[in-house]
Amino acid sequence: MAKAFDKRIDLSEARKSWSGIFDESTILSINKLMKKGFVKDIGGVAKEGKESIVLAGVGSDGSVAIKVYAVNATKFKRMETYIFGDKRFSKIKRDRRSVIFAWCRKEFSNLKLAFGKGVNCPEPLAFQNNVLVERFIGSYPTPAPRLSDCIHSDLDWKELFKSVLEQMKKMNMAGIVHGDLSEYNMLYWEGKPYIIDLSQGVLLSHPDAHEFLERDVKNVCSFFRKLGVDCEETEAMSVIEND
Repeated sequence: MAKAFDKRIDLSEARKSWSGIFDESTILSINKLMKKGFVKDIGGVAKEGKESIVLAGVGSDGSVAIKVYAVNATKFKRMETYIFGDKRFSKIKRDRRSVIFAWCRKEFSNLKLAFGKGVNCPEPLAFQNNVLVERFIGSYPTPAPRLSDCIHSDLDWKELFKSVLEQMKKMNMAGIVHGDLSEYNMLYWEGKPYIIDLSQGVLLSHPDAHEFLERDVKNVCSFFRKLGVDCEETEAMSVIEND
């Protein structure tokens, strides 16, 4: 199975470092995506988290990010909150593997909705079980920096805040709420903010959608306020929710 992977990824070492992520099922899923042409080459790890690992790769028409969700994710129970109130996933079984696979499909679906409305976010390309392939944001193989990594940069934070609100408004028009938005899942690239990590995003019909949106706004305003931007949460909510 390992022959399909680029030599720069030592699969045996990957298994040791990230047991529970690079299991046999995940390897099969990545190989299927490679056979379909969505992934041609894997260059290395772009981002490492508790619930997933993002690999930098090359697809048939450019660089891609390959997001692998850990089947043994530590925050498995938290995922259920965002899935079982979502009408798109009402028939999902409650076992761990089914929920993780749904989590992957959910991010693909949310990205498709957001990207379709012009939100600055990775273009979703394909998914297979717990593996998602999306357009790479950054200068391959180095991902674009998170906003949290840009706090010492000489940026126009006031204008950037307006741009973030505009992206949140577009997401609202797409009918989804991010649900966990902060400076840690927004990238800064070519003068624009990009929203990433939409797996927990919910439809506006979700019973907790408004509460999640309020939390997103609170997090965003808190971050920009620390950088000297005068922002009120009530006004921000009005911008996002009004057509």
